[in-house]
Amino acid sequence: MNSTHHRNLYSEADQLLRAANAEMNRAAEDAVTHLICHHSRQSIINYLKGFLLGKTIKPAEPVTMASLLAQCAEVDPRFQELDVSHIQCRFDTHDKEYCLDMKAVEDCYKVAKKTESLVKHSLPGL
Repeated sequence: MNSTHHRNLYSEADQLLRAANAEMNRAAEDAVTHLICHHSRQSIINYLKGFLLGKTIKPAEPVTMASLLAQCAEVDPRFQELDVSHIQCRFDTHDKEYCLDMKAVEDCYKVAKKTESLVKHSLPGL
């Protein structure tokens, strides 16, 4: 495995999260919820994949948000704090247009921010 691949995933996740944040900060009537949903979802997946690859663990197939989270929780119990139960696409391997409701989109965005915090503040020795 490429040792820098996980850092590239983190960088891409950071960019996606910034784009989701920019969209969230638009006026409610102007915000494109699908973009926030897509960017938040992809950032979560990239952070989780990056965390695993940083630990030299290959993500199990099929790669879904739920499967990545389960693998991360095996390595670091702090990932059990992430609640993705309200994210409808957590078991999907592809992007669908689930999130048109702003409340659902906000929830997904919050999970993305929490995921970012977990991977960037990993415990020493993990």
